[in-house]
Amino acid sequence: MVYQNLILWFPDAADSRGMNPNPASKYCIDNGGRLVDIVDKAMYDVVYNYCRQTIVFGSHIAATIWLGSSYNPTTDTVTQSNGKPGYHGDWFPGAPYRGDGLETNTRLVLHIQSPSSTSTNHGMFNLPPTTATAVTQLCSTNLM
Repeated sequence: MVYQNLILWFPDAADSRGMNPNPASKYCIDNGGRLVDIVDKAMYDVVYNYCRQTIVFGSHIAATIWLGSSYNPTTDTVTQSNGKPGYHGDWFPGAPYRGDGLETNTRLVLHIQSPSSTSTNHGMFNLPPTTATAVTQLCSTNLM
């Protein structure tokens, strides 16, 4: 899928496995890309809808992808992997998670509901970078 100057691609839209952001990022890098960063609302909508239509949910009602962006719980800011400000919106209900004991919740994921779901439990949220959660990887590569 092409969005502006990026190619968005799944290594395997049917594969969900437990991993923290390091192996997810390494896989994308090893294949000429990086984990996707969301820069604004328009890109959020494109990424969310692309994932929702492409991921093979099977018996699962939702999927999660690691994002390249990070979140600072102290300053309440999102930063893309290139150091530029990232999109700070469309949060999972109750997120972003901030406060005492949540200072390590610095990595962002996007939780996607299947097309058959009407749940409002979707959007971005922040987790510690050591968290291994079941994810479907979404990589991005600059268009030449």
